[in-house]
Amino acid sequence: MPEPLKNGFDRAVVERVAASAGEAIDQASFITAVMAELESLELKDRINLIADQLHAHLPNDYPTALAHVVEMARSFVGGMQAWPLCSVVERHGLVDPAASLTAMEQLTQSFSCEFAIRPFLDAHLDLTLESCRRWVESPIATVRRLPSEGTRPYLPWGPKVQALLDDPTIGLDLIAALRHDPDEVVRRSVANHLNDVARHHPDRVADLATEWLADPRVEPSMVRHALRSLIKKGHPAAMAALGFTTEPAVDVVRFGVTPTTIGLGDTIELATEIRSTSTTAQRLVVDFVIHHVNANGATSPKVFKWTTIDLEADAAVVLTKRRLIATASTRRYHAGPHRVELQIAGTASAETAFALTDSS
Repeated sequence: MPEPLKNGFDRAVVERVAASAGEAIDQASFITAVMAELESLELKDRINLIADQLHAHLPNDYPTALAHVVEMARSFVGGMQAWPLCSVVERHGLVDPAASLTAMEQLTQSFSCEFAIRPFLDAHLDLTLESCRRWVESPIATVRRLPSEGTRPYLPWGPKVQALLDDPTIGLDLIAALRHDPDEVVRRSVANHLNDVARHHPDRVADLATEWLADPRVEPSMVRHALRSLIKKGHPAAMAALGFTTEPAVDVVRFGVTPTTIGLGDTIELATEIRSTSTTAQRLVVDFVIHHVNANGATSPKVFKWTTIDLEADAAVVLTKRRLIATASTRRYHAGPHRVELQIAGTASAETAFALTDSS
């Protein structure tokens, strides 16, 4: 099992934060206050605790404290351990939004301020967007990424900002300037932003993707990543934008799973044979859907990527796919029958099942 992320914030990190503050704080008092609670807490609570205690130990004058935080961040560049420094601004910076936003431009170069910016978007939208519009022109990739990531409607681990949910144009206007950014990390953020917007505005995102693909400066792989959820759902305009067949003409000769009875930690193998009934070539998206058994006995579907194929007229293809059935951070398995669907162009085309006998 991978090491829990919370363990990345231990006593050694607390001592490093204290040392980076130098004489600005009483280091021994800070370490004692944090360690009194740290080990009983999960990841976000550990980060918040460090941030809150740092704020409590820094000078009461916020601009002075903020200057120390910015200076401290210089020794944490590129590390997750700078997260609590950003959280100081997130949790205590609304008292001086202009100074906090200015500091974010520096802090986000150490660890992303995508979470820190959310309260400012909520409380000071216009002022925050002024900074965002300036940041998209920055020569520094981590700064350019912040307007895209920070304004995602469904930022993972980030609090919801109602204005971003009500009006996707807020974020779309920002990422338009980043759609052909030279940095892959920035482009990936743009793709994830579009994927978020597609939850409630699928047609708008599909149309925008079609427009962007006509621009030779836009990386097609970025657009494919942006449309991934719509493709799994078989959204016709999104499928067409990427050149996929939207109404496939095929027969599923067979679709099965082996073994049909497994325990937790075992691997299943799916196998299918698909035959074209078309007189022309087809580009097909092939996925599979596992209907996971929930604790209450109901099931919930999860779509998994299988492959894309170019199927010639009257041709057939045999596909296989292996998947480990094991507990993960986002999925706990429960014993019972698990239905599996073969999905072609977003449409269920065949089904099989396996039984999970052990969920412990």
